[in-house]
Amino acid sequence: MAGIPTGRRTWLDPEWQGSILSWAESQLAARGRRIAGDVEQPHVRPWSTAFRIPTTGGIVWLKATGPGPAYEGPLLEVFRTRAVERVVLPLVVDRDHAWLLSEDAGPTLRQTRPDGDGDHDLDAWDRILREYGRLQRSVEGAEVVEAMLAAGVPDGRSVALVAELARLLEDDLAWDRLTPEESAEGRAARRRLQGSMPAIAEAADELAGVGVAPTVQHDDLHGANIMVGPAGDRFFDWGDSVVGHPFATLNVTFNSIAAKTGRAPDDPVFDSLRDGYLEAWTDVAPRAALLRAAALARDLGCIHRALSWERAVLGLDAGEMDGFDDSVAGWLMELAGRLDGPTWAGARATR
Repeated sequence: MAGIPTGRRTWLDPEWQGSILSWAESQLAARGRRIAGDVEQPHVRPWSTAFRIPTTGGIVWLKATGPGPAYEGPLLEVFRTRAVERVVLPLVVDRDHAWLLSEDAGPTLRQTRPDGDGDHDLDAWDRILREYGRLQRSVEGAEVVEAMLAAGVPDGRSVALVAELARLLEDDLAWDRLTPEESAEGRAARRRLQGSMPAIAEAADELAGVGVAPTVQHDDLHGANIMVGPAGDRFFDWGDSVVGHPFATLNVTFNSIAAKTGRAPDDPVFDSLRDGYLEAWTDVAPRAALLRAAALARDLGCIHRALSWERAVLGLDAGEMDGFDDSVAGWLMELAGRLDGPTWAGARATR
């Protein structure tokens, strides 16, 4: 999928816009619908764009992605085949172009309050994380994991994750993208991680040994990627997802809730939300083992985020990244900082 175009120059090009909108019009016509108003393009990011299209049968959304997240459509087709619940499934997917056409699924959690602060609804988060845990359990097992990998979803299981970290630590380009103000800290973090690879590999092995099966891991689960319309809570925007340890989800989710609500990362509310989420796995391992796994997975989830950003900027020229140039190395710096935390006290990484 490396030949798929990306970037603002593509998304705002009138010829390209005409091509994708023509495709959407033909798909709608095949379903007895036509465009019935002005088409808007409210989302334009370096790695994807989305159009809001009013039709005679209601609002639809048209999404295009660059090559990095292009497996989102094929993954959703796996979900459809497996009758996975609580996901927003597209009307149609064009695999060759990485285009998706979907019905409007209602407001996001973030939009459920007039001020856009729906993320503050901790009761909703408790409900949503329990539902999400059950979704993850519904797509574990060798057969469905192989189907997701065959659809192009990245392999984020322990062995692959450690190997990818080693590769990123040798990737000068990722580290060269740090700002001058970050460069000294970045060099120190890179050295720290290189010296800590045995401890990180040991932690990844420990995580895999808990017995929680690999499954889909959304990796960008925040209040703007959860629909809470009449059909109930539904999850969408799977372009960052991986096949890996499910608990790594909590990295982005708890970071986002903390940022949106102004809570400290060690606020007791996160323990409560974590415990509700982990209930989906109480038949797999003792509570103490699940808590340890959740802590390890959150920290190792920084590697997932670095890899996700690497995919997001794939195919983009310098100057097209909207200030996200340093995100790959930035998440690895975050991991280096967490090596001083209590999760790693039993196997202190090399300084």
